[in-house]
Amino acid sequence: MRAVHHLAAAAAFTALGLACHREQPDTAAPAPATAPTGPSERFYGALAPYGTWIDDAAYGWVWLPSPAIVGADFFPYMTGGRWLYTDAGWMFDSTYSWGWAPFHYGRWAFDAGVGWMWVPGDVWGPAWVDWRWNDGYVGWAPLPPVVVGAREQPRSHWVVVAASDLTRPRLEGHLQPNARGQAVFAANATHPAAHPGWRSGPPEQFIAAATGHPEIPLHLPPPDTSKLVRSHVAGNTVEHTPFEATPPPSATMFPHNPPEFPLHRMRPHTTHAEVFDAAPRPSGGPARGRHRGERWL
Repeated sequence: MRAVHHLAAAAAFTALGLACHREQPDTAAPAPATAPTGPSERFYGALAPYGTWIDDAAYGWVWLPSPAIVGADFFPYMTGGRWLYTDAGWMFDSTYSWGWAPFHYGRWAFDAGVGWMWVPGDVWGPAWVDWRWNDGYVGWAPLPPVVVGAREQPRSHWVVVAASDLTRPRLEGHLQPNARGQAVFAANATHPAAHPGWRSGPPEQFIAAATGHPEIPLHLPPPDTSKLVRSHVAGNTVEHTPFEATPPPSATMFPHNPPEFPLHRMRPHTTHAEVFDAAPRPSGGPARGRHRGERWL
């Protein structure tokens, strides 16, 4: 069983109408209040109201979005957003107010006993996913955290849509069944080789051939890498504004009343397959798993 320590923001439980109820007095010694450290500390206050932070044995402090907000069938880079074409490739534009963080920084991992976990990172990217395309279909998978020293190519969960559906605002109803989605795993499918940094995705011509009209790219300037930024679309440009960190809410350990896991279940019509990912350059990142040293372009 995966070893985790459960952490929730009291403010989040209040906002979601969740309360801890004990029928018997708890005589155990109170657990000390704790909060994430390292890269997670920068995101903790911003994301605590919208999910649960846990200390995972493999990845350290990770964040899980609340199913009351995203649904139990949540899938990163599909739920609550859409794909936009830019002059630097495809960018995921989230409709969630907090989407600036987990869809542009860090990586996602799925554990059947826990759900989708976001592992914080400090490098901005339009979307941290791997892509495949072929025969009128496009597939993508959230890039998992890089485990230093791993001997096997990492794997993740892939979803596939028709190329004509890629830019739809709600992709949940357009996922291709596995029999059709296998087109992107064929020997002749395009699967760009791994390199440090994010992937630009399928070329505009491939999508235009399916939709019958060209994709006019948004201008995507590089963000300021010295600080965290919120990215949003303004007209025909993506704008980056500095994220002003706020004091984190008070945190309380609930060792006897953790959230009911798993928070998310894997959606049907997904394929667990290899992703191409380059090992990060050496850095002073955490020992359990890291994805520092990447570049966004």
